[in-house]
Amino acid sequence: MLTYSETVKEEVTHLEFNTDCKKAILSAFLSNVLQMSIVNNNVVWYIDSHFSSISRFITTILNEIYHLEHELSYSELNNFYKKRTYRLIIKDQRFEKILEELSVFDETHRNVVNSNETKRAFLVGAFLSGGSISDINKSIYHLEIRSSKITYLRFIQTLLSDFSISITLLKRRYTNVLYIKKANDISDFLKIIGATNSMQKLEDVIISRDFNNQIHRLNNLDISNMTKTVNSANEQVKMINAIKNSKEYNEQKNKFKFFCELRLTNPTSSLQELSELYFKKYNIKISRTGINHHIIKLKQIYRNLLEKSAK
Repeated sequence: MLTYSETVKEEVTHLEFNTDCKKAILSAFLSNVLQMSIVNNNVVWYIDSHFSSISRFITTILNEIYHLEHELSYSELNNFYKKRTYRLIIKDQRFEKILEELSVFDETHRNVVNSNETKRAFLVGAFLSGGSISDINKSIYHLEIRSSKITYLRFIQTLLSDFSISITLLKRRYTNVLYIKKANDISDFLKIIGATNSMQKLEDVIISRDFNNQIHRLNNLDISNMTKTVNSANEQVKMINAIKNSKEYNEQKNKFKFFCELRLTNPTSSLQELSELYFKKYNIKISRTGINHHIIKLKQIYRNLLEKSAK
């Protein structure tokens, strides 16, 4: 089963690109992962990848534009990573001139990156060569592009700033990393490189998580309010029992006594529920504010009794 990061790469390798964009993709991809070795005094260029779809994609573009002589091989399945290594080997003597045409050795890539369309394509190549995205079902979002060449990453950083995406450059011990942690910026990046299906999947996850978090906060608020209501009601019951046989209580009007009786028989009811019970039992309309006035009077009588008993 493909990871989310692999799904994004799979999606962009099936997009249609014009020739200029294909060259921009090659420029970004080759600038990051192209390697060279000397075999029998001959220069051999090669590209390694763990993804067959990416190897096929790059090979197809090279063939369509330049008709290069090449070999494509793969290693045995790695027991630890559970992946093969696919190697594209290029022995064509024209390749060095092609690399110059593609601005692979030029930090500005000016021969190929000269429009918004080719900027987007360059970012496609950059992501295919060293990009990854964390599992979007986890609470922390993370997109990164890795390279041993810090000037290469700074160029990508400049391109992303043209699309109003802020990305951080971090130098690690063995490599350099550009990374994005904001979910909305990651979504924008996916839109830029044309991975619209993957972008929609990410946004669905973001919306679902935000909705669930909101429900969770509301549930916590309901529990908190319920706890406050119960604690307040218990305190009222305690005060009513304390004043019920007092002279002050007997001197109160029936409406106040009705409230006290209702609270004793309905210790967990809210003010709104007490208001409804009041009307149902005594046929007297009283608002939540009216109920609250009785509670204020109850507290006042209770305090007066405490003060008298303390003297």
